[in-house]
Amino acid sequence: MAILGIVVAASLAFGIYRRSKSKVQLTGVNVFLPPPRVLETARAAAKVERDPPVRQLGASELSEQVRSMDWFQFEKLVGHTYRKLGHVVTRSGGANPDGGIDLIIEKDGHRAAVQCKQWKTWNVGVKAVREFLGALTDADIQSGVFITLRGYTSDAKQLAEKRGIKILNETEFTRMLESTDAVFDPEVLELLHDTRKFCPRCESELVVRVARKGRNPGREFWGCSTYPHCDFTLPFA
Repeated sequence: MAILGIVVAASLAFGIYRRSKSKVQLTGVNVFLPPPRVLETARAAAKVERDPPVRQLGASELSEQVRSMDWFQFEKLVGHTYRKLGHVVTRSGGANPDGGIDLIIEKDGHRAAVQCKQWKTWNVGVKAVREFLGALTDADIQSGVFITLRGYTSDAKQLAEKRGIKILNETEFTRMLESTDAVFDPEVLELLHDTRKFCPRCESELVVRVARKGRNPGREFWGCSTYPHCDFTLPFA
């Protein structure tokens, strides 16, 4: 009987030990390792918080931001866009005498000149197209692209089509930007949000100045930061 009692007591003790160990293991799993579905939900929420979705600009918003750019950023934006489309781009415009050519683009052996007219209030006319044609002849370049933020007169369109010049207005250039996923490009976004203005003569940054004399003393205007080396001014708006 004594031996039987010892065996029973040992069995009970072993059972209690096993239940206690299982409980500790189960508790450890519940506390430190949530079920798979809970983990997946938590990870997804953390990723959303860490990487918020990027809101894509609509065509009208993109056009508005391009329209508000300075000529200097606009020219750089055009060049960057052509690079993303696989062209080798050479800048020849800006404040330097360019003869009507701002950029030269090359791809697959084809060479073309680009003129960027960031005109916001009037259409490109025949005169501008003729000047561009003259620049193409002088540079011995057969193809040309004319880009503006406005439109073209009917005469200018006819002349461009007749002489093989591709013309783009704001809508067409916006589509070109969208085709390169411009709204997700950090360099493009930096250009779009750059509110600085640059001197078309020397490419130095323009600063806001106040007229001390003249017709409108006290009037604010844009002036070249290198004054008196460059005396370019622009009405403040």
